[in-house]
Amino acid sequence: MKRLFILLSVIVCFSSCYKDEDFRELQRNCRELSATKFNLQRDIDALKGRKGALNREIEDMRAEKGILRNGREPQYIIKIKIKQGTFTLDPFEHIKNEANATEMEIPVSRGFYNTVSIGTDLTDSFKAGSFWIDGDLSWLHLTIIDKRIK
Repeated sequence: MKRLFILLSVIVCFSSCYKDEDFRELQRNCRELSATKFNLQRDIDALKGRKGALNREIEDMRAEKGILRNGREPQYIIKIKIKQGTFTLDPFEHIKNEANATEMEIPVSRGFYNTVSIGTDLTDSFKAGSFWIDGDLSWLHLTIIDKRIK
């Protein structure tokens, strides 16, 4: 019983010393730390993306060097996905668009190869014929899904 009284006395003593200004300052500090954490996480994600791009460049340089050593001319290949995108809430239309998507590999110049990256949407063109004939709002997407040197 004596211990319980001492414990309650300590709790009451400490809780009465805590002021609203202190609490508001702690809340403000917490918000500032959360914002700092968000910014740092964004920077980390950007650096991870940059690291991935640099690693890809290193792999490409090694592949190109090996091909040149063998006396061959390197070929720069991009793999693109061709897909229609439709403005609709109909899930079956989106499933159909995905099912009709196709992929193809195309040889390109070294300059073009170096200027594009995986995920680049080469075109995002509106399909006017589909709009005028069917009333569909749709686009044709050509997206780079892979790159390699052969």
